[in-house]
Amino acid sequence: MKEQQPSNLRPADADLPPEALALLTREIAERYEVCPLAYITAPDGQVFLTVATTEPGNASMRDQLQQLLGCRILLSPATEAEITRGIARQYHALPMDTPRDLLAELGIVAGAKEQSPVAPTARVAERTITTVVEDLIQRAVNERATDIHLQPHAKSVLVRFRIDGIMYDVLTYDPALHAQTISRLKILANLDIAQNRLPQDGRFDIPFGDHLYDVRVSIVPIAGGEKAVLRLLPKSHIARDLRLLGYSDVQQELLREIVEKPFGMLLVTGPTGSGKTTTIYALLSRIDCAAKNVITIEDPIEYQLKHVSQIQVHPKIGLTFDAGLRAILRQDPDVILVGEIRDEETLIMAVQASLTGHLVLSTLHCNDAAAAAARLIDMGAEPYLIASSLSGIVAQRLVRRVCAGCGIDVPVPESDRQRLHLPGDILTTRQGKGCEQCRNTGYRGRQCVSEILVLTEQLQAAIIRKESAGDIRELMRKLQIPTLRDSALEKVRAGIISLEEYTRAVMV
Repeated sequence: MKEQQPSNLRPADADLPPEALALLTREIAERYEVCPLAYITAPDGQVFLTVATTEPGNASMRDQLQQLLGCRILLSPATEAEITRGIARQYHALPMDTPRDLLAELGIVAGAKEQSPVAPTARVAERTITTVVEDLIQRAVNERATDIHLQPHAKSVLVRFRIDGIMYDVLTYDPALHAQTISRLKILANLDIAQNRLPQDGRFDIPFGDHLYDVRVSIVPIAGGEKAVLRLLPKSHIARDLRLLGYSDVQQELLREIVEKPFGMLLVTGPTGSGKTTTIYALLSRIDCAAKNVITIEDPIEYQLKHVSQIQVHPKIGLTFDAGLRAILRQDPDVILVGEIRDEETLIMAVQASLTGHLVLSTLHCNDAAAAAARLIDMGAEPYLIASSLSGIVAQRLVRRVCAGCGIDVPVPESDRQRLHLPGDILTTRQGKGCEQCRNTGYRGRQCVSEILVLTEQLQAAIIRKESAGDIRELMRKLQIPTLRDSALEKVRAGIISLEEYTRAVMV
C-alpha cells in the first residue's frame, strides 16, 4: 500500500518548519533527488516527512531515507524540474550541512552516493587495514547484511549492504584506502594481488563471536577501479525447518511425500537470491542421510553437511555439473543433489538418474512452476522423459516480514482492493511504522512465498503435448493448485507481510 501526499501540493509551494530542513539536509535532498513537502508529528510522537520524487514507487530509496533520517517517509510524485525549483526555494539561505559521521574512527561518511571523501583520521593511521576490513564485516553481520558491495568512484568508494534483499547505501571512504582494502581481501581469499585487470573469485572464513562465517569474494575491474562483492554465509547456522522458511503445513506434507520416494526429480525454481539453495538443504534434512548415500555437486558448496559427500564444481579442470553427475552415478548414490541445471547435458543426466532409481534434487532459474515445466522441454529433453521423471516443482520468492516491534494494522483503501483484485476478506493489512529494531524500514527478516506443482496425470499429459507455460498455468487454476499469489495473500491475511511487499514480490 503506497501512501502519497495529494498531488496538488508542489515542491515549490511547500512551507516547512526549520526542523524539517534540519532533518532532511540539502546534501541529502540533492543526493537522493528529493524535496521535502510536508512535516507532521503524530500524537504518539512519530514524525512523518513527505518528500517529492520522480520515483514514487522506489521502496528501496524510501527505506534508505527512513533509516538515515530516523522517521517515516512518504513519497509523492513530482517532475525533475519541480524538485530542482523546490530545493532551490527551500534551502536558498541554508548552508550545506556536513553529513553525519557514522564511522568516524575509519574516516568514513554515512549514506553518501558520491561526494568528497573524508580524510582518514589519526586513528585510522594507527590501525591496520586488517582491522578496517574486519570492522566492516562485523558491522555487516550486526546489521544482518547478506552481501557487502565496495564500489569505487572518482572521489569516494561507496559501501552498500544488502539487507533483507534490499540494497542500502551505508557509508563512503577515501579512495586512497581502496587499493589496500582490495589487496587485503585478495590475500584473505587466496587471490592474485598483482592481477587487477581480470575478474577473480575466492573465499575465506572469519569468526565473529560464537559463529564462523564463510565469506565469498568476487572482485571485478570496473571504470573506477576494482569492485568487490562479499557474500556472508553463517557456517554454524542454516534454517532447516520448512515451517520457519515460510512453508505451510499442507506444503510441508506435499514435500515430505516427494522426498520420501526412492526415485524421481524435484526442482526448486525462482530468480537469483530467492532462497532456492536454502530450501534444498532444508529438504535434505528431511532425508535420513546416515542410512542413505547422499552425494551433492555444487557451485559453490554453501554449507557443510554431516553424512553427505559434497563435490565442488571446477570447470577449468573439466569438473562440470554433467561430468560430476556422471561420476556420481558410479558411486552407488541413493540421493543426488545437483546445485543447478544449467544446460542440456546436465538436464539429461539428471533425468536419467531419476529414472534409474535415484532421488534427484536440483534448482532451476524460472519465474514459476509452469514456466519451469516448459523450459525443461526448451532445453532439449524429451517431453515424455520429463513427464516420467518429474515428481514435483517448487517455485518460490523471498518477501520481507513486517517488523514485529512496530507493526500495526491499517485499512486497505478501496482503490488498492480493486487494482489488485483482492479477496473480500482482506479488510486490513499489517504495516511497520519503523523503529530501531528494523532500522526504520518497517521490515525485519524474510520468509518465502511458494507454490508446489505435484505432477498429476493431467499435468504429465500437458507436458507430453508440449503445452506452453500459459496453458499449464490455466490447467493449474482448473485443478485448484495454490499459486505464488495465493501463498502471498495468505501471508497478508496472517499479518506476516504488508500489501506493499505483496505487490513488490509477486506478479499479479
